[in-house]
Amino acid sequence: MDRSRLIGRAAIALAVGILLAVLAIYFQRGFIPGDAFTYLAAGERLNAGHHLYALSPGDRPVGLEPPFWTVPLLSPPPIAVLWRPLAALPSELGVYLWWGLQIAAIATAFLLIAARRPLVAAAGLLVLVIPFAYEIGVGNLNGFVLLGLVLTWRATALGHERAAGALSAALTAFKVTPALLGWWLLTQRRWLALRWYAVAGLAILAVSVVGAGLDAHLGYLGIVRDTASVGQRHLSLAGMAKFVGLAPEIANLLPSLALALGVIGIALLRRHPDRAFVVAVVTLIFGSPTVNINWFVLLFACLAPLAWPWQGLAAEPGTERAPEHQRRTNTVPSASEAASRQPG
Repeated sequence: MDRSRLIGRAAIALAVGILLAVLAIYFQRGFIPGDAFTYLAAGERLNAGHHLYALSPGDRPVGLEPPFWTVPLLSPPPIAVLWRPLAALPSELGVYLWWGLQIAAIATAFLLIAARRPLVAAAGLLVLVIPFAYEIGVGNLNGFVLLGLVLTWRATALGHERAAGALSAALTAFKVTPALLGWWLLTQRRWLALRWYAVAGLAILAVSVVGAGLDAHLGYLGIVRDTASVGQRHLSLAGMAKFVGLAPEIANLLPSLALALGVIGIALLRRHPDRAFVVAVVTLIFGSPTVNINWFVLLFACLAPLAWPWQGLAAEPGTERAPEHQRRTNTVPSASEAASRQPG
């Protein structure tokens, strides 16, 4: 084994070991993936025919924390629709099935990058070890979002337009702020990916409306408005600005300002897809008013362009890049190459 590979493996082992140590401390509070139970409660309300964004008699209790949130769910309706079959499983089995899949998604995102850039992946894990520990512990959707972001970059860089568009649409449907990926694809002129973004988005919306009802989707628009005005969490730009004494009426505007600046930055960096992607990831975090510490695990996706560099990998806009073995098979050698292959 060469020295660089040995160093890479040692760095990965060190980073994972530190994460496990932090998790051991975190889980002293108990093995309770709190966010997964919030999703479970949402699925149960839909299965019972109750309001998605209000508690009815007999519903599973959900902790509210005014003014940060006064409704039992801050996510858009598709997550509750996804949880309807999980909520129907006995003995809260759906919670632990989701939790296991969420941990697997986080591990997959890490290992995909670690396989190509072990030192970079180890450094990223060490810097973000606290957000990683919290994300694993609470069973939040962000574990799947992290994997989706990594796969979206990989698919786009390798020219897999359909996968890139469908993944971006799914992330948007379940978390909203990844809509910035759609804008990123537009500025990159990835027309085939955008068509799949639209098709997949409409399909998910149709299933969500059938599963949760139109009223729930219209009601969610009000939740977005209320959260943006009074529901900012402490780690959002608005929450941090208020903590240092900035006037609330100004602080409340900061997430929207971050979104606007991110949209502009993605457009200005359209000739640098990797940098534009990083801006999109950072903006989808700081453009939200409901940032918690586990949200910062998404910053790990900023390492994806280092694992799969754009130059020489991306297909022409609107096309799919052929698999590498097909490109080798279909390549016609030049005259000089042909001559060099002749015997003697």
